[in-house]
Amino acid sequence: MGIRPCNIRNHRISATTVIALCAICGCSGERSAEADRSRPPQPKTNPGSSKIAEPVKSAPGPIRFVDMTQKLGIDFRHVSGSTDDKAVPTANGSGVAVFDFDGDGRMDLYFAQSTFLPVNPAAGHTGRLYRNGADGRFVEVTAGSGLDARTHFTHAAIAGDIDNDGDPDLYLCNYGKNVLFRNDGGGKFVDISSQSRTDFEGWSSSAAFLDYDADGLLDLYVSTYADWKYPDDNRFCGDVAKKVRLYCDPKELRPAPDRLFRNLGGGKFEDVSKRAGIDRPDGHGFGVIAADLNVDGKIDLYVANDQDPNFLFLNRGDGTFEDATAVAGAALDSRGHAQAGMGVDAEDVDGDGLPEIVVTNFSNEPNTLYRNMGQGLFMDVTSAWGLTAISLPWVGWGTTLTDFDTDGFPDLFVADGHLDDNRHLLGVEFSQPEPPLLLRNIEGKRFENVAAGAGDYFGTKHVGRGVGWGDLDNDGDVDLVISHKDGPPGILFNESPRAGRHFLRLKLQGTKSNRDAIGTLVEFESGGRKIVRQVKGGCGLMSSHDNRLTVGLGEVPKIDLLTVRWPSGKVTTKKDVAVDGELHLTEE
Repeated sequence: MGIRPCNIRNHRISATTVIALCAICGCSGERSAEADRSRPPQPKTNPGSSKIAEPVKSAPGPIRFVDMTQKLGIDFRHVSGSTDDKAVPTANGSGVAVFDFDGDGRMDLYFAQSTFLPVNPAAGHTGRLYRNGADGRFVEVTAGSGLDARTHFTHAAIAGDIDNDGDPDLYLCNYGKNVLFRNDGGGKFVDISSQSRTDFEGWSSSAAFLDYDADGLLDLYVSTYADWKYPDDNRFCGDVAKKVRLYCDPKELRPAPDRLFRNLGGGKFEDVSKRAGIDRPDGHGFGVIAADLNVDGKIDLYVANDQDPNFLFLNRGDGTFEDATAVAGAALDSRGHAQAGMGVDAEDVDGDGLPEIVVTNFSNEPNTLYRNMGQGLFMDVTSAWGLTAISLPWVGWGTTLTDFDTDGFPDLFVADGHLDDNRHLLGVEFSQPEPPLLLRNIEGKRFENVAAGAGDYFGTKHVGRGVGWGDLDNDGDVDLVISHKDGPPGILFNESPRAGRHFLRLKLQGTKSNRDAIGTLVEFESGGRKIVRQVKGGCGLMSSHDNRLTVGLGEVPKIDLLTVRWPSGKVTTKKDVAVDGELHLTEE
């Protein structure tokens, strides 16, 4: 009589139960079994029960964070605009830009802000800019910066130096018209959206700066979530009989193509989406990463789509991309089914020199790890790396593959948090705040859950969304900034014990290549071991990260050979490089 798919997506049950159910009735992961988020779940427990599934128990590990949010002078609070009418953009939250806007060598912060719909430009819900001071505290400098001129409904804040003047500029992905701010120095930003021709109106969720044509100017890829207009498209989803309204499922929303803008110089861009071959109309785009995924010297694009196949565009080097989505093995899970992709990052987790891809997904779908097999091909190795049980119960958003303990192997952080705040009215076990995930990379072989020993932040639940990262205190390890829907952010300083391990922070400046050096590949060789890292665009979700490479080296006392492969094709080498400091390299 055949095997029926298990409809488990909307039930808040434990990871162990999910796996057992799949073993019994053969979950196929077809559309009917996946993410119909707005369909009312059937009660599984007593309506009065408050018991919520907890993550798999974790063992203490060598990674430790201290929550510094209240001590740093940051008083930002996110406003999602969420109301009882459940307008879908209000579910997704906003991100954060970690960037050095004033060029003093310390990472500053810009928190993107949403608002209520319809957007009132005078509502006062603007993003907030904080300067990282020499005393270790952050001071708000939004007023008079030009970033506070009007209210936007902003999801993403993406930093990049579009004019190669040394000052990082800022692009805001909005529900509505997108905005490009040119950084004129001195803490002043100028809105050049209209003249730049990047101010298209729609619903943009994230973006990545990259130099896809290797002309030395940063181009811009923008992921689009849907063709949706408020209030016309804001239909009722949920339980009509109980009058419980939920956020609509992405499949209820018309998809819209992403955009690629070529930088023409002089603050002007050209929409080359169709010419470049990236104008697919069938994705609900979320996170995007720009990196050399097949390691051929050309920067590629990978887009996480919500309930559609994830896109992979391989750069041909002639101004066009090969759409490798259907053949590369990184579009679907191991069963051949699309997942609810949101956050994304890429890094070499197994030490073979090729970057793997991680994608965060909705609950009852694990966060997926695709191993890079070479030649632009990937394999789903989620289960083998221990990601299935630990991530199944939660809704994953922003993420990063970063070496937090400086052992030379990238670890994994995921911000979790559900969409709705009212599913308990349907009599199901439910919590909108969810625990974040922190997984340590065990020598390039598997991930181990170390959240329990990582600090107070990991012992509480949050409504996580965007994730930015960088060395905020310039002490040689990578810190985290997490945006929370309708709440203050989380700013976590990395206080992991070094235990004899070393690092090198690399500040690269392109000349023939783009000044930010996005697309650069760096090899660190010492004692027979090679560590490969890239300067990436995009990453995570709705956020920007420190553009310096802070690389954990393990216990090596020095770097025997450092090789920098610039996007222009030039190669810089240095021998016997000292560790535990910052090295500035300019392309020659």
